[in-house]
Amino acid sequence: MGAKRFLYGFLLGSAAAGLATLFTAPQSGRETREAIKTNKDMFISQLKDLKASIMDVKEASAHATKEGRIHVSHFIQEVNTAIGKWKAETLPQQIEIQKELGEIEAAISQLETELASHQSEKSASN
Repeated sequence: MGAKRFLYGFLLGSAAAGLATLFTAPQSGRETREAIKTNKDMFISQLKDLKASIMDVKEASAHATKEGRIHVSHFIQEVNTAIGKWKAETLPQQIEIQKELGEIEAAISQLETELASHQSEKSASN
């Protein structure tokens, strides 16, 4: 929508500038009409060039959007692959850490049992 608004604004501005020029022209109407007829082909050529430039910009932006989507898609695939490899590489360490945590929990439980037993023996001897 931005390109259409710009083009409409540009054309409306051009028309307003043309009318302002006609009303403030130092020449008579006949001279102005002759000048317009003389320069008509130049104006048409400039408008065609402007249209071609706008179409080139439109095509370039469409191409850039398409390329951007492709690159983003490849990037996402690469990130997902890297995450998958990282998970696979860290799995053995995760398993080892879980095993060690289990051993630590068992040792803490044994220490708590021994401490409770020791405290009960100490209170029985008092």
